[in-house]
Amino acid sequence: MRRRYRSWYSDPVAEKRKESSGTKRGGSRPAAPAVVSITTQGGPFKGVSTAVVRRRASKMLDHLALQGVELSVALVNDEAIHELNRTYRHKDKPTDVLAFPMIEQNGVASRRRGRRGPLDPSAWGGLLGDVIVSVDTAARQAAERGRPLLDEITMLLGHGLLHLLGYDHKTDAEEREMTALTQELEAAAASRGSSPTGIRPRTGVARPNKTGAQ
Repeated sequence: MRRRYRSWYSDPVAEKRKESSGTKRGGSRPAAPAVVSITTQGGPFKGVSTAVVRRRASKMLDHLALQGVELSVALVNDEAIHELNRTYRHKDKPTDVLAFPMIEQNGVASRRRGRRGPLDPSAWGGLLGDVIVSVDTAARQAAERGRPLLDEITMLLGHGLLHLLGYDHKTDAEEREMTALTQELEAAAASRGSSPTGIRPRTGVARPNKTGAQ
């Protein structure tokens, strides 16, 4: 299912880079930097810089103390995310963001669930998963909230990234935790420096998640 999903926007250059980069870190060899791949469908999107989105996503990964991983981000229109939402969640409408985790491929599916705590970077490698953001929906929500589009996209990106790490918001407690962590990632993404904290990923079933107001 993931292979069919990824085929519609996969970047051959990024795919080749992933194949050649590997995920193992042996001996004292320093960890490879995190890689953020950005693709678009349905644009161009006025006022949205893929370079800025990539930089903000990279800062989030730095803040999470994740190295040697890859995050795939797709900026799409409502039509594209509507199709994905209908196919994978059986929701016949567009949404703001979808997250497709690849947790079981990173060898950490058996990690104990826990709240904030130290993260062992060696437990994570390769592709974390895919975050799909509808720029159309993000623009509407940004207008409703009276804030810049980039800030709305950053929020959705951070929330989607937390889903990739196993966080969810099915209960009030989980909702509060995710909201706080999302705000933390937003602040890290907009900052000039970096301050890794090692937020602990949650374990979970690899499935598409929907986040945001709708």
